[in-house]
Amino acid sequence: MPISPKFHIELMHELAAQIHRAPLKVQKKQTKAAEALLKELDTQSLYPFDYIIYRITGYRGDADEQPMLVGAALIGDLVSLIANVSRTLQIASNEMLTVAQVAEELKVSLRTVSRLRRDGLVFYWVVEPNGRRRLGCTKEMLESFRNRKKERLESASHFSRLSPQEHQHIVQAAFQYKGSGRSLNDIASELSSEVGRGHETVRALLHADETLKAMLQQQPPLTKRDARIIERARRIGISWEVLTNRFNRTKDALRKAVARNRATRLRQLVITYVDLDVFLRDDAEEVILGSQSALHLPPLVLSIDPLTFGMQGVDQIACDEIGIASAMHLLRKRARLSIQKLEYTPKVRIMENIEKDLCWSFLLQQQLMQRAMPTSVAVAVQHAGRPLRELPSGRVLDLMHRVISVVGDVCGMLNPSIGQTATKTPASVLDRTLSSLDVSHPREIAASMQKPPRMHMPFSNVVPWSYLLTQMK
Repeated sequence: MPISPKFHIELMHELAAQIHRAPLKVQKKQTKAAEALLKELDTQSLYPFDYIIYRITGYRGDADEQPMLVGAALIGDLVSLIANVSRTLQIASNEMLTVAQVAEELKVSLRTVSRLRRDGLVFYWVVEPNGRRRLGCTKEMLESFRNRKKERLESASHFSRLSPQEHQHIVQAAFQYKGSGRSLNDIASELSSEVGRGHETVRALLHADETLKAMLQQQPPLTKRDARIIERARRIGISWEVLTNRFNRTKDALRKAVARNRATRLRQLVITYVDLDVFLRDDAEEVILGSQSALHLPPLVLSIDPLTFGMQGVDQIACDEIGIASAMHLLRKRARLSIQKLEYTPKVRIMENIEKDLCWSFLLQQQLMQRAMPTSVAVAVQHAGRPLRELPSGRVLDLMHRVISVVGDVCGMLNPSIGQTATKTPASVLDRTLSSLDVSHPREIAASMQKPPRMHMPFSNVVPWSYLLTQMK
């Protein structure tokens, strides 16, 4: 089993991270408080987040508006929080039941026990006397769960196992696919609909039959390296037919491997945004993303001259900063929420929409950066103590990289609701940053007359999805 079931509520994931940073005594106290709270929650009710915080930590917030969390998702995330935090607590196993013993007590399979964790079955990570870690559940926790979930357990325990006759019928049916070239997974998917059993149940049965596996000549799954090779090959125009022959797989199998690799990259992105109050409106997307400031996008800046870029006046880059910043944050929020819902092998259309939102948000951020550059470059020149043309080319490039990095970070989290603006806030942050670095060199050797080279894709590194921007050129 995994360390903990996956979190579905980002706020609960962040709360678990905060508890991890507390002293061990506090961590143990707060996990017990989370366990006590879990027993009181109703799956259909809504709970304000500050109430959850208060019950677990004892801290009572004073915010007027609080996110409302549905009980069904909250129960599963509390189980995740307890398991996640207990991993570092060195809890002694004592008399805690193993996963297998819990399955035997409830008369269900091990896989069903894993699913029951999402319904509130609490497991702690405990340490055996020999140092081995395992999941443990106390008899009291098990009995409490049994009393709360009688109907759920009744339906789970009544699920019939495959009879010997069903087992033999499925294996014999699978033998009919000999020579078809179909994978064991595809055969299991087709047979599961015929016999009325779960896909994973049939797949596990077929996988356990060594004779059947040898006959079907099951191939190992495509690796991430294979998926990257397929992606690069498609990018340079190699046909699917050539690739199917190269990897001895169907086109559908190749597409799925590429989709999983693409989804993995999206899940690894760290997407930050400012959650503005206006996003709570029912028509927020229609109003914010449909405005002219959000739709009127500048082209991607492919290269700049570091000596002249940012020298134009602010009036030449007039724009609706509030509209642009709001659209940028809303797009990132939408992309992040969509990524959290991605399936194991998601549809290409869904990933294309996520990538489109990320690229769109970058172009809006680029517009804010262009508006911020004149004042920011002026601050940099002031700290350098000389015009850029009088500095060595290496120092010009280093200074411009630093300016772009700071301006990009600030514009990416620009919050117009607290009065931040692109013309002032980045320059102010840059001023403090350069002051602490002491970039001035009054007795520097005379500058070389060599002109610094143009900077290509200068803004791409301000976002973690820069690999998407190269596809926009």
